Amino acid sequence: MAPKIITKSDTHHFQHKFTQENGGRIDDFYKMEKTALGEGSYGQVAKGVNKDTGAVRAIKAIDKNKISDVERFQGEVDIQAALDHPNIVKLYEVFQDAKRYYLVMELCTGGELFDRIVEEAEKNSSADSGASAAFSEQGAATYMQQILGAMSYLHKNHFVHRDIKPENFLLQSMDPKAEIKVIDFGLAKKFLPGAAPMKTKAGTPYYVAPQVLQGSYDEKCDIWSCGVIAYILLCGYPPFYGDNDDQILRMVKKGDFQFGDQDWKTVSSQAKDMIRKMLTHDPAKRPSAADMLEHPWIGQSAEVLQGTVSADLGRKLKTFHSTSRMKKVALTLIAQQLKDDDLKELRNCFLLMDGNKDGTLTLKEIEDGMKKAKVDFPDDMIDILRNLDTDGSGNIDYTEFIAATLTKKQYLKREVMWAAFRVFDKDGDGTITKQELATILKEEGNMSYVENMVKEVDLNGDGEISFDEFCAMLEAGTNEIVTSAVAKSVDAAVKSAK
Repeated sequence: MAPKIITKSDTHHFQHKFTQENGGRIDDFYKMEKTALGEGSYGQVAKGVNKDTGAVRAIKAIDKNKISDVERFQGEVDIQAALDHPNIVKLYEVFQDAKRYYLVMELCTGGELFDRIVEEAEKNSSADSGASAAFSEQGAATYMQQILGAMSYLHKNHFVHRDIKPENFLLQSMDPKAEIKVIDFGLAKKFLPGAAPMKTKAGTPYYVAPQVLQGSYDEKCDIWSCGVIAYILLCGYPPFYGDNDDQILRMVKKGDFQFGDQDWKTVSSQAKDMIRKMLTHDPAKRPSAADMLEHPWIGQSAEVLQGTVSADLGRKLKTFHSTSRMKKVALTLIAQQLKDDDLKELRNCFLLMDGNKDGTLTLKEIEDGMKKAKVDFPDDMIDILRNLDTDGSGNIDYTEFIAATLTKKQYLKREVMWAAFRVFDKDGDGTITKQELATILKEEGNMSYVENMVKEVDLNGDGEISFDEFCAMLEAGTNEIVTSAVAKSVDAAVKSAK
């Protein structure tokens, strides 16, 4: 039976793409460290601290003279800004000056998956037998579950990455069990299902799919690359190799690989079966990311997430359901801005209910998760969940869930509220105008809707939202705000009559 999705209702939806090109100088907003976290042909990545909020970010500086195709670069930014998945690195805002673009992103401090593989391979290789090894099957399956979950999300939203390799995954922290994040969408592309195959030859020799080299491929090129990573995770070296790129690519085109007895004799048949399926030469027979997430090896070998679904989840969702439109937007933005470390419990709750690990929740997954945890499932929960789907995607996205379950302790911090307010206040004059809100929400053609949103929060009736009014909205319930606004209007009318 197909999974239930949340059907469209009369809820007014809003897009969740809050990443903005900031018109100011980056030095006015961030204090950047001089020592680079990493360097490449494009420029460098440095740690930066937001001067207003203290939030620590990774800032990728890209030299403009090294960007050969500005339109393609803008496409990369647009794709990353549109993604909302717990295993995809977040892009917060973009700056530029005469020489560089600056991408302000989520900071991951654990280094590249590539380096973790090398470290594990060196630690686990046996000098006596000559056998090579990297991660345990549990470790490898856990990583592959996260990687394939991100791929399933990308492909479901019609994006293909085209450069999947260990260097393009960062560890969230130095913790041995830290989750990984997909980075670098420079070769990513939007695709249309059933359209003509992609032809651009893109990727990295060890990991590229044969069809990419032939110049005719679809999104399943990413699955081939995932198969190569799974192979490396278990033995420490790639299935296709050579002394130079030409030799490697010749092996890739053939698609022949082996599980050598010495290095693979202790690896389960299920792990090998999963790798064979991902490295199926014919892309028509190669399974999808969603199919691979259902493979027995993932289900039986990946680390089982510990924790429980929050007992007050139903109440939280119901409260979000009844809150004002402007507050929903503000909380959604705040949910995107907060660090993973601040959201561990909520993130854990989301992941526990995400049965197919694709980074979104269906109605069925939420219902099953709540009932399994013996959490009250109200009779009107279906209507509540429809209202929770604020972007109209048909599922509950990661940020939608986090926004609905945030606690006041998490969002009622002045620096958190200020960071959110600054995104809406595009010209930095200390107020949010109707036009600024319409621009952020892409609702320029529906100003009556925007005006009503402003009225919900505008306590002094000047047609704009000040920071104090913004904070009052977050601190109080909708009814309290409306009552306060009415009371002030009555007071003003009484004074005028006198």
